[in-house]
Amino acid sequence: MTDPRISTPPLLRHLPLISLYPAGYRAAHGEEITAVFAEAVRHADRRTALREWAALAAHALRLRTRLSSRDPAGRIIAGAAPFLLAGGAALSMVHLLTGVFLPDPFTGPARTAVGAAQTAPWVLALLCVAFRRRVPARALVLVAVVTRIGVAVAAQFDPSPASTRYTDLLGLWAVMGVLVLIAPPDAVDASPRSRSRTVASAIAIALPMSGIAVLWIGTWPDDYADIVFPPSTRIPLDASSAWPAFVMTLVYLLHLASPHTDRLRVGGVALAVLPWTVMAAPPLYRSAPTDAHHLLRNGGVVLALLAVATTVGILRRTGRRTRPTGPVRPGTSDPTP
Repeated sequence: MTDPRISTPPLLRHLPLISLYPAGYRAAHGEEITAVFAEAVRHADRRTALREWAALAAHALRLRTRLSSRDPAGRIIAGAAPFLLAGGAALSMVHLLTGVFLPDPFTGPARTAVGAAQTAPWVLALLCVAFRRRVPARALVLVAVVTRIGVAVAAQFDPSPASTRYTDLLGLWAVMGVLVLIAPPDAVDASPRSRSRTVASAIAIALPMSGIAVLWIGTWPDDYADIVFPPSTRIPLDASSAWPAFVMTLVYLLHLASPHTDRLRVGGVALAVLPWTVMAAPPLYRSAPTDAHHLLRNGGVVLALLAVATTVGILRRTGRRTRPTGPVRPGTSDPTP
């Protein structure tokens, strides 16, 4: 700490805090931060003191990286965070269903346990958000990201089926998780309406995807990855991979059409649609497309959905502004000569 006269626990004296803040903010508020922090941890146990330090350190880093609630980038990411969490939880629900509750005959206990460890934290985080427990929700997302990265690293040394399951989706999970974690908590909308939309969007994504997956449970052979589907099957399956982007685009349209929604927050909701460009392919939803043609096709679909939603939303906002504020009384006339 910068002021040794203020009593702090010995552990925290060796951790930087004020130096993490930008120079201008440090000069203006450094003494106040030091005094308030020292008072907050004076009689706290080690766990509470570390939690207070972590909260202030995260705030300092957000200010330094211009991702605070006062910065445009921070507000955009804060708008995206709830729906990135909803998307991660929805895909996790499908994986839990196919991997735990309805396991295929080729799934062993080790693979099931590894899959559950990577997906269950997302579902639990969504439940925490639904019950206004934002701090545990962020902690669970961190656990999910670290676990998935750890499994991906372990798969490089032990390429067994239990380790390599879902590794193709590492990029999708990492992007969603990191954006949720770096979003400024004080800018994330925690209103009942926002929480309802977050949970509803997760359910709207997960139910149809789960229905498709359930239809295929126990029916695929050992060489499932090498099967070439006929067009009558492949076309509907390819179309269903756009369902998560479609649901998130509807959420974006609801925000855009609202006259009281912050534009930067609306931009964040649009940002939550973009990760679904690498949507995992049905019916198992376990591997992301790696072919450039498929990525370009998915990107075109996502951008087209956003373009249509933007046009409709702007037209609705414009129509609302130009609509008369009240009925015209019979017998009245324009006073202008």
